[in-house]
Amino acid sequence: MSPRSSKQFDDIRKQKKKLILDTALELFAENGFHATSISQIAKKAGISKGLTYNYFESKDEILHEIIQEGYETIYSNFDLNQDGELTEEEFIFFIKQSFRITRENQKFWKLYFSVMLQPKVANMFEKEYTEKSKPILSMFYNFVKSKGSKDPESDVMAISAMMEGAYLFIVTASDFFPPEKLEQTIIDASFRIINNQNSSTKKIK
Repeated sequence: MSPRSSKQFDDIRKQKKKLILDTALELFAENGFHATSISQIAKKAGISKGLTYNYFESKDEILHEIIQEGYETIYSNFDLNQDGELTEEEFIFFIKQSFRITRENQKFWKLYFSVMLQPKVANMFEKEYTEKSKPILSMFYNFVKSKGSKDPESDVMAISAMMEGAYLFIVTASDFFPPEKLEQTIIDASFRIINNQNSSTKKIK
């Protein structure tokens, strides 16, 4: 048998790393992050505890990579040309791609949201991801303002909350809310919020 090439070793390493991340995500979602140990992750993954430490120094590092992967997967489709400005086409593309990503890997996102909704986990990453989100929220704010919103801050909050809720519906209640229909509904509703904000405020008053 010929010795493995560097590419084969690299592929094996990537597979093992993904196995650890996928296993950890399942256990974090099922048992809670703080109640899950490295030993439990290694046992369920079918590898030794020592080998697990060859890939990750700690349980916190595993969680960090999981959260980072989810964040980057979604926001890699935001401001595609990286010019610091969000156009209407880019905004619609971002929503459609986010729905596609969530729809095509529902198991991952169901587990991901389960972990992120754990208060202690959210607190661990609140500061870091608040900082990371600032440029995105700033572009989103400027986009909403450029479309004529009289209260961009409120509109950004409303649209963001609506989108996050839609992602949860995809992974928990897709039978009741068909993703394809929900996607267009969110796009249409986003522009209604922006364009009708002023008249809606008057009605409430």
